[in-house]
Order: sequence, then C-alpha cells, then structure tokens
Amino acid sequence: MPNAWLQLKKDKPQLKEALRQQLAKDLRLSVEQIPEKDLLVWLSHWLQEHTQQLAEVLYRIDLSEKKVQAPPQRGFEQLALQILEREAQKVIFRAQYSGKL
Repeated sequence: MPNAWLQLKKDKPQLKEALRQQLAKDLRLSVEQIPEKDLLVWLSHWLQEHTQQLAEVLYRIDLSEKKVQAPPQRGFEQLALQILEREAQKVIFRAQYSGKL
C-alpha cells in the first residue's frame, strides 16, 4: 500500500486519531504526548532524541532494518516518514478488516 501515510493524511481524517494511538502504543508513550499536527516533524525530533531506542522501536513498529535506508542529511526525517507510512498501513488495514472503511 504505497503512500498510506499521505492517503490517511488527506483522504482519511477520521483515522488520524487511530494513527496517533498506534504511534503512542509502539513508541510507548501516552496519546497526549503525540501531537495532532506536524507528526512528521515531531517524530523526526523524537527519533533524534531517542536514538538509543531505535532498534527496539523499529522492531515494535515492524519496520525492517533493511528497509530503513536514508541519506545522512535527511536521515531522521526519512526514517520518520517510513515509520509513519508503516503505522498508517497498520491503521488502514485494521479499519478495512473491521469494516470501518
């Protein structure tokens, strides 16, 4: 499902809260700690501050370390985008399976 993050962001605003909940679960944060806007920027900064937890986070999110490829200058932003893409896939699949989409 290419561009699930963009699809969710534009076409599925009702699933944005589900995305925040999924992200909070996988990052082991409360939903209140996840912003409602600017998720990409926030997640990029969060990853920079929590690099020691990166392998564990990628495992929980189910993002293959082989898939994580990014140029150094955009490393955290690109990684944040890949994480949001995977999390959006999970949310969309769950909504489709449960009949909400």
